[in-house]
Amino acid sequence: MTSKRTLIRGGQVYDHDGDVHKPAVADILIEDDKILSVGANLTPDLVHEVIDASGRLVVPGLINAHYHSHDVLCRGLFEELPLEIWLLYTLPMGGNRSRDEVRARTLVGALECLRCGITTVQDMLGLSPLADEQTDIVIAAYREAGIRVVFSPWSGIFLQSRWSATGTAFRLPSRRC
Repeated sequence: MTSKRTLIRGGQVYDHDGDVHKPAVADILIEDDKILSVGANLTPDLVHEVIDASGRLVVPGLINAHYHSHDVLCRGLFEELPLEIWLLYTLPMGGNRSRDEVRARTLVGALECLRCGITTVQDMLGLSPLADEQTDIVIAAYREAGIRVVFSPWSGIFLQSRWSATGTAFRLPSRRC
């Protein structure tokens, strides 16, 4: 199998340890999904594609470290409400969704992230019920979109419905003011 080489030529390459206000102009040589070299005037030998980045800033992919893919289709709804009230409206929207909807909303969110320069998300997915089939669909959608994911599903808030079904009360610790 032959590897694909891409040369990004002549962009201002952001280096946090360098001059962040006027990054140096450099080339970036990439093979498949790995950066091989960064430097001035790299040789384009055996390169399949050259991208002219003159006059552009080249930055590493951004990371969204607090993301909930189950909220993608809720954007713009109930935005003016306090968090506690907002949760009462939005949490039920994560329950009992079809496989197609779970896949579609994951893809929509992933593509939106990629469009904005985010190449990695930490998805604190909340689904009810949280089942292997649903989580497999979410992970497959991320693979399909080509985005990296740290997958950390959470189910603590959904336990209330399970506990109440068994007769066990769910209560937050009381606080004194």
